Amino acid sequence: MDIGGGVTCCSEMKSSYSFDVAPPSSVRSHKHDTDELKNNYINHDSHHCAHSNGIQDDVSSGSASRRKWALLPSIVPTISREEVPVLFREEHVKHGFRMIHQPWSYYICSIFQLHNESMNVWTHLVASVILTYKLVEFSSQIDFLGDCHSWPMLAGLLSSIILYAFSSGAHCLQSKSELVHYVTFMFDYTGIGLYGLGSVVMHHWYCSEASFYEVVKNYYLPAGILLAFLTTYCCTVAKMYYTRPYPPMRKIWQIVPVAGIYAVLVSPIIHRLVLCYVYGEVCTENLTYHLYHMFWFFLSGLFFASDIPQCWLPGRFDHFFHSHQLFHFAIMMSSLHQMDANFADLQSRAFIFRARSSPTFLSSFGPLLLVLAADLGSILYFTGHIKTKMVKKKSL
Repeated sequence: MDIGGGVTCCSEMKSSYSFDVAPPSSVRSHKHDTDELKNNYINHDSHHCAHSNGIQDDVSSGSASRRKWALLPSIVPTISREEVPVLFREEHVKHGFRMIHQPWSYYICSIFQLHNESMNVWTHLVASVILTYKLVEFSSQIDFLGDCHSWPMLAGLLSSIILYAFSSGAHCLQSKSELVHYVTFMFDYTGIGLYGLGSVVMHHWYCSEASFYEVVKNYYLPAGILLAFLTTYCCTVAKMYYTRPYPPMRKIWQIVPVAGIYAVLVSPIIHRLVLCYVYGEVCTENLTYHLYHMFWFFLSGLFFASDIPQCWLPGRFDHFFHSHQLFHFAIMMSSLHQMDANFADLQSRAFIFRARSSPTFLSSFGPLLLVLAADLGSILYFTGHIKTKMVKKKSL
């Protein structure tokens, strides 16, 4: 189902784009009118989503130039799988693709259009808003600036917000061009690595029992730093060097480093669960939140690794309930429970972590800044490689 043909982003203002086409219902029912609408959009001179004082010239013979006020351009219908390059296609998805090589405004305004990336954009956009709200809510109960013991919590929250902001942005903008597609998803992978590392910092400080902390304190953060960078690097390699139809090895490149960093960040919780359910020690209500977090993360992994349900009925889940959308929702639920669990540990387990040496700005945020710098260097390197490959492709 392709929705959006001829509908403006804001119904209160006139569009600066004029098309001699049929109404939206007719556009959807007549291929000729749809093609005319797309071609008119592509060939139009305007390149902006918002013009507060835009002037449009009427190029019809004998007509004078006139001023038109507009807020947003008309949103054109989506296109089918066969109408986009192979790079932008998705397995078992037949409809709802956006056109490539359009103005940036086209993709930004498509946030308000139904296409096959809409739910991917909105699930993580909503997640970033909720986590920002949690940051504000938590800051009313603890002093993120003055209390250094709260800094690992702040690092975890900020890294999770970055994850969802980068993910939402990548799914919103990736259809613009081949180069933008690769670069936006490299930032998406950077967000995944930073979120994993922020969780490592947070769990190391609040979730570790004293006995566990003493054993791993010299290895825990270095392992998290290495795996965070490998997450971005390996996902980028999987994106760049495998083409559709993707072989199973591509999933291995993506899943192994993510599973590795998750194993590190969840290990303090596993230790507490063993103490609780095997030895009957240290059973607290906070573990319930951690179990919810682990359940949703496991579920997200199942959705990410599979093509269920769209593989059963190709074309029926193009807009809603695609496995990647379900993955997005599950990972959002996982991180929300994770933040609640860590905040509960911060409040109830202070007698444990305050007995250690206090965290510093360097120990809380240094790992994130280091990996971010390394990831940016990786993005620059791979971007240059992509540009070189594109030049060679054009010369053939």
